[in-house]
Amino acid sequence: MNSPQWPGQPPGGPGFPPPAPPGPPLPPGGPGFPPPRRSGGGALVPLLIFGMVGVLALVGIGAFVILESNDDDGPRRTTTLPTSTPYSPAYTPEPRPTASRGGTGTGSDPASILSTTIRTAKGNTFTRAGTRTESCNTRANTKLRTTLRSYPCVGTMHSAVYADPSKKIITAVSIAKFTSPSAASAVSRVTANEGWPKLLTPSQASGLRQPRPDPAYWTRSWTQGSNVVYAQSYWATGAATGGRTGTVFATAGELGVEVTNVLIWKN
Repeated sequence: MNSPQWPGQPPGGPGFPPPAPPGPPLPPGGPGFPPPRRSGGGALVPLLIFGMVGVLALVGIGAFVILESNDDDGPRRTTTLPTSTPYSPAYTPEPRPTASRGGTGTGSDPASILSTTIRTAKGNTFTRAGTRTESCNTRANTKLRTTLRSYPCVGTMHSAVYADPSKKIITAVSIAKFTSPSAASAVSRVTANEGWPKLLTPSQASGLRQPRPDPAYWTRSWTQGSNVVYAQSYWATGAATGGRTGTVFATAGELGVEVTNVLIWKN
């Protein structure tokens, strides 16, 4: 930073007044100026002023250099503006029905759906071990039969017995059709009160072992349109089925859901 430029000295040199203008003589010192001191100290005043300004200018330049040095060498501060993330509610899509992975028939009738093999979405293939086609009243237990008086079936109940890949769990799948979706829902709700079809066991021709009489089993039901799908699973040995987190309960769900999904695509 350079020191400010000073105006030039008045004519006549430092310490001397400017030449008098033409006219009558002026009093010593000229208009508006005090008379010069005889000691000659008037020349020292501009020099002192010039010196003080120069010192202040040097101090200012030094301070500027020091401040600039601190800013360059020290850590730089950065200002981060707050950012906002648009709100997006968590969304979990509903599972879409999956068509059977093979083995089911091509028609929409229950006899075609309950084919010789059913391969589920989990990749398990269930093998049929017997079939049964009867009236709903004949296949129903006492509690379900009471409900069927108010909501009769349309046609017969189609059933088939399936063994899981290990042949350790047997599942009886039954499909019944009703007059309307509301009637099917009313019948399916009775499952919670033990209103369901009588249990079926593998046929003698299947070669599968027969469970002991009155085995423990899980019954689950689903509705699709005017249809009700039942899946009744039990251990081939007739042993206790376990709770809702057990394998028997899960197997009934796996096969029952698969058959229900096939009805969705074929109706």
